[in-house]
Amino acid sequence: MRLLVLGINYAPEMIGIAVYTTGLAEAMAEHGHDVSVVTAVPSYPGWKVFDGVRKRGYRSKGNGPRVVHCPLYVPRVPSGARRILHYASFALCAAPVTLYYALRYRSDMVFVAAPALLSAPVGWLVARLTGAKCWLHVQDFEVEAAFATGLLPKQGLAGRLARRFERWILRRFDRVSSISRPMLDKLRDKGVAPERIFELRNWADLTRIAPGGDPAAMRAELGIATPHVALYSGNLANKQGLEILPEIAR
Repeated sequence: MRLLVLGINYAPEMIGIAVYTTGLAEAMAEHGHDVSVVTAVPSYPGWKVFDGVRKRGYRSKGNGPRVVHCPLYVPRVPSGARRILHYASFALCAAPVTLYYALRYRSDMVFVAAPALLSAPVGWLVARLTGAKCWLHVQDFEVEAAFATGLLPKQGLAGRLARRFERWILRRFDRVSSISRPMLDKLRDKGVAPERIFELRNWADLTRIAPGGDPAAMRAELGIATPHVALYSGNLANKQGLEILPEIAR
């Protein structure tokens, strides 16, 4: 299969969605598929283009999946409006490259990783223009996250337009996947046909992450005297619902 991946986050970013999009593209290439990736210059999570990376112009590499990094606007302080500009600039800069790669390598499938949902119309339109299938993978529901964190007002014109755009684009893809069953339920609630929904979970490399030996040293270092330890691993922000952790502790 000839696969074209479109996503704002990719290696050398080391955390978040980049890990999973990179892993998927590399695994597909290792299994003999022809894989192209259109992504942005790396800037997450520090909201700053990585040192040593050219900020303007396009750069590409061809070891494994062929990858092209597109320039984009990276705000120093990512407010709601600036985040939208950030994502929109990627969609704009990625559009001609995505079309070029789809035509040159005759892609069978255009796979869009969201965030950023604003780039999803690019992937969908390129797929339609070139006769490829289109797949949208939802790692996060950005509109709901924007409401939860106050980056976008839930009431008013902007909120209504955001919800309408989300529902419109979700219904356009041949396949829409997400990472958990509750998120698949949300896709159905947003109008995605059940036969188009697919569960595509995130993964862990069990050859690198495995239970260790005696944890006494870590307990001593952290001063833990209780019989059980619970670990939360992930982002710390309003949308994560971390208020449940004190209840769990009690």
